[in-house]
Amino acid sequence: MQKSQTIKTAWYIFSDIVTSVAAWTILTHKRKIWLNEAPLTYNGLFNNYSFFYSSLFLVLVFWIVLFAVSGAYNQALYKRSQLKEITASIIQCLIGSILLLFILFFNDREADPAYLYDVFFMLTVLQSLFVIVGRLILISIAHNDIKKNPALFNTVIIGNNAKAVATYKEIKRNHLTAGYNFLGFITDENFPKNGVSKNLPCLGVIEDTEKIIQQKNINQVVVALETSERVVVETLISRLSEYDVEIKLVPDSLAIVTGSVKVSNVPGAVLIDVNTALMPAWQNNIKRLFDVSASLIGLIVLSPLLAYVALRTKLSSKGYIIYNQQRIGYKTKPFYIHKFRSMYADAEKNGPALSSENDPRITKWGKVMRKWRLDEMPQLWNILKGEMSFVGPRPERKFYIEAINQSTPYFRYLLKVKPGLTSWGMVQFGYASSIPEMIERMKYDLVYVENISLLLDLKIMLYTLRTIFLGKGK
Repeated sequence: MQKSQTIKTAWYIFSDIVTSVAAWTILTHKRKIWLNEAPLTYNGLFNNYSFFYSSLFLVLVFWIVLFAVSGAYNQALYKRSQLKEITASIIQCLIGSILLLFILFFNDREADPAYLYDVFFMLTVLQSLFVIVGRLILISIAHNDIKKNPALFNTVIIGNNAKAVATYKEIKRNHLTAGYNFLGFITDENFPKNGVSKNLPCLGVIEDTEKIIQQKNINQVVVALETSERVVVETLISRLSEYDVEIKLVPDSLAIVTGSVKVSNVPGAVLIDVNTALMPAWQNNIKRLFDVSASLIGLIVLSPLLAYVALRTKLSSKGYIIYNQQRIGYKTKPFYIHKFRSMYADAEKNGPALSSENDPRITKWGKVMRKWRLDEMPQLWNILKGEMSFVGPRPERKFYIEAINQSTPYFRYLLKVKPGLTSWGMVQFGYASSIPEMIERMKYDLVYVENISLLLDLKIMLYTLRTIFLGKGK
């Protein structure tokens, strides 16, 4: 399911690129006619006007960045409402057109009010119309996928009371637009043979929720507990926020009348979508945009250095150039982190072992790389793929996470954000060579998670650059 969503989102971006190209091409041709400047034909525009392609590229970058920051690519297409998408697209295109009007068109030779009005109106209409049409086509395809396969999202309902029964029946009535695939329910006690248990099997108790999510590959969790169980609900949401699942809460009447309930699909069940993100959406979008652009530029600009470090690593000792190791990332998802190998081959033949400052397993060239953090450069690829960010708690192996969990329950809070190339713990503490040191470093990363912001990210990156330039890594 997740892979399908990723493909759809990529098509969404492609659609915006194609429609933006069409809108800008028509507008540029019309501008040339209004200004009576050559070329006056599309053929001349494509073949005899070199500035057209550079302007097209810059405008494309502008639109994609604007759409990304405004959250156009955050939500899976299956979840989108066509009406809301039309409204959002018009607002995005209107804001973008106003910005382009001041940035580009005020410098035109005949920038009188009538001309500026015509340019602005045409840009807004073309961009909005083309983008909306492209997006609605893809949303329609996604909605048709749900109609053909209504059981797209593995769902579990928590509760076995009247509220759970009513919610289950309401969702089933609208199953063609919801895409829920109920696998069962989770109860907080020894359940009676009534309620939702008449329709669904019991998968276990609330204490086993995390295990059930992993075993059943759950995509959505509907929490339908009583208002009197508020403490249980709050604890449950905190636990669920560490996993890559959508959390939906069945509201009470007070939540409805106070405006807490926002529905994205009018015929659907009345549910609260619980947002567990620690940063506002616009900050998350800017952070991801920076990660993608900076990692891509870094891989290109630093390619000579990457090639040199790779050659030196190969010549330093026997073994692979790139060391791949499985780590636990955002929302407990495992991934493979990439590093230039700084140790001799088979350094962990006797089992997992943390490195220390004078570790004999580290090669001579490995010590140089660690001092200047050169061994971490391949992680730019992890960042580009979205597995990591530039700033975030350092990812650990499952072996060490389990060891830490035996001493403290708080490491799981670090999994609420993407792991990073650098972190507040790395800046203030550095590398850890033992479980107690990892727990000590974790405290700094917990402070980061509780105070996460773009400004704090910037501060951490500046401190990291200072460490690199002074050669204080180890």
